[in-house]
Amino acid sequence: MLAGSVQVVLFDAVGTVIYPQPSIADAYVSIGSRFIDDLEPDEVLRRFKSVFSKVFSAENARSPVTESSTVESWRQVVEGTFPEFDDADGAMFQQLWDHFADSRSWGVYDDVAECFTRLRSQGLQIGIASNFDSRLERIVNLDPVLSQAEYVFHSAQLGWNKPAAGFCDGITKRLGIQPNQIALVGDRLDNDIEPALAAGWQGIWIDRDEVGPAASIPQEVQRIVTLNELS
Repeated sequence: MLAGSVQVVLFDAVGTVIYPQPSIADAYVSIGSRFIDDLEPDEVLRRFKSVFSKVFSAENARSPVTESSTVESWRQVVEGTFPEFDDADGAMFQQLWDHFADSRSWGVYDDVAECFTRLRSQGLQIGIASNFDSRLERIVNLDPVLSQAEYVFHSAQLGWNKPAAGFCDGITKRLGIQPNQIALVGDRLDNDIEPALAAGWQGIWIDRDEVGPAASIPQEVQRIVTLNELS
C-alpha cells in the first residue's frame, strides 16, 4: 500500500482521524440557542454548509492565510450561519471558537490508534496535516492517541490552505526530505489527494463512507475504507 520510499505518513484531521462530537450542526444549534430563540437545526446546517463552502473555497485558498485571517474567516462563517443575530461583543463567536478548541469536542476514529502504533513500529514517522489553526496543536497534544504524531502541520502555520501548492510544498521544505518520501492519507480527493499528488507525494484516499468506486478516482490514487488497510 505505502510506497517503499515513504518515510513520513501524514493524515488529514477532520474526517480522516477525528470527527466532531457532537456534530457541527448540533454544536452550532446548542451554542446558538444561548443567544437566539427557536433555531431550526436543518436551516442552521444548510446555512453553515453554504457559507463554509464560500469562505473556505478553493478559489480563496489562492490567498495566503495567517492565524488572524483564519479567525476572521471563521467569524464570517458564524455571521453567515446566524445572519439574524448581531454578535457585536463577539460572545457567541468566542463560545463556538472555544468549543472546537476543546479536545473533548473531537472523537478519534476507532482505527486510528492501531494504525499509528503499527506504522511507528515499522519505522515510519507520522503527522497530522490539516486546514486548521493553532487549536489543532492543543487537540493533538491532549489526546493519548493523536499525541503519537511527531508532526502537526496546519494552514495558519504554513501560510496556505489546501489545495494551494504552498501547503504541501511548505511541509516538504520543513521535513527536509524528498516529496516521494511523503504520503498523505485524506478523506477528500479534491482537497487532500489531488494537492498531494501535485506535490509529488503519494496520495491515499480513505473512503469511510464507501462512495467509491462510483467516484472518479485517478489511477495513481490508492483507496482504502479503513486505516486497518494501511501498511
